[in-house]
Amino acid sequence: MNRLCINKNTNIWYYINIIILTNIQKGGVFMARPAEAPLNYLGGKKKLSATEFEFMKFIWKHPEGVSSEEIYQAFPQARGTKSTILYHLSEKGYVDKKQSGLHHFYTVLVTQEEYEQALLRQQIEGVLGNTSFERLVAAFCGKTLSKAQIEKTRNLLKELEDELEDK
Repeated sequence: MNRLCINKNTNIWYYINIIILTNIQKGGVFMARPAEAPLNYLGGKKKLSATEFEFMKFIWKHPEGVSSEEIYQAFPQARGTKSTILYHLSEKGYVDKKQSGLHHFYTVLVTQEEYEQALLRQQIEGVLGNTSFERLVAAFCGKTLSKAQIEKTRNLLKELEDELEDK
């Protein structure tokens, strides 16, 4: 068994590299968090972390936009942490950032509804794969629908079609 002796004259990174290489040579796998899959239904934007989502919920409550100072006052984290979170939201494309005096002004680029729909669609696709709408409905229904339910479903589909035609 190899023993590593670290003294004050030895660079610790040298030993870290030896440990990593030894583990790789033995077929070991280092546990690392897998990369998040991009949200295909939001143009490939990255998923929000839990903290970023909390910040976005606050920003979504201000559809006209909100200043960084208002956001800073709403959250308990250190100012630098809040600034970093807001920077990440801007880099990920969820908010637009404009300089306003000493502060920044943030406006929403992705609504809460759009984000939640993209998350749901991604999760459904992950579970069911590329399944047709008919199969999805059949899986959820699993029973005969009443005439009222059928009519309600038709009306919903008609509304969706009209919405698509308007775009």
